[in-house]
Amino acid sequence: MTNRQRKRLKYVLVQEIEIIENGRYLTGIKELLTDITRHGIKVISPTEGWKKPADECILLAATDLFLQKARERNMAAIAFENKDYRGEKRTDSPVLLQGFEEIDYNYIERIWKRKQGIPWEILETERCYLRELELADLDDLYELYAGEGMTDYIEPLYSRKEEEEYQRAYIQSMYGFYEYGMWLVKEKGTDLLIGRAGLEHRELNGESELELGYAIAVSYQRQGYALEVCRAILDYAWENLGYGQVNCLIEPENTASLGLVKKLGFIYKGRIEQENRCYERYVISRA
Repeated sequence: MTNRQRKRLKYVLVQEIEIIENGRYLTGIKELLTDITRHGIKVISPTEGWKKPADECILLAATDLFLQKARERNMAAIAFENKDYRGEKRTDSPVLLQGFEEIDYNYIERIWKRKQGIPWEILETERCYLRELELADLDDLYELYAGEGMTDYIEPLYSRKEEEEYQRAYIQSMYGFYEYGMWLVKEKGTDLLIGRAGLEHRELNGESELELGYAIAVSYQRQGYALEVCRAILDYAWENLGYGQVNCLIEPENTASLGLVKKLGFIYKGRIEQENRCYERYVISRA
């Protein structure tokens, strides 16, 4: 099932009085609510929202009273600060906003999707889109990895039970905490899984660095897919993550990847050893 076939966010619950400070709307809130309604989502009061299906709603609230009601209903919620509000203040929430200036509908929808266990669609290219993996993708993932040459330079998958356990933890720790990782590369139109690509951590010289990883099915190689996808991932890294550079570690025999990173603009930094394996290290920095 693709994200476009899944259940949808339909309602954003907001108490009018909570978004007023010193007699004026909180900075950025009107723009956010306009953006939300522009996407066909209804903005309603919590009183009306409690009657709606919880999995179709997300609450924006400044107080524990409403946040607790959302938790009781297993409803997605985002807390925000309003120092002027005289009601019971928010004390703890997994998502706490200090302001609304840089918040848009896509951010709201992603928090709702995380609550519903729906993988995020990360970015689109001309021919592909990248999204997070979910356990329902494992059959397709095994088929991908069974392709000719797919595991020549990447680790094979574990046994089914071990892989399920690994991916369940990965979804929670990498996607859930860092909000990036290795994503699925899906072909637009067909939704076929044609590869994996993304960003992960790598310890280099005692520092945590960001590393670009990618693997495209043989039948889609030599058609520019890897270049197209990796360029989009680098753009995503510069625009959304706080790292100043991205690494790529490539085994010397992997001539196709060596050619790709040069096209992407990576600079050679020498040969290093990691986990008893030898790699050529390439680095690209934010312009």
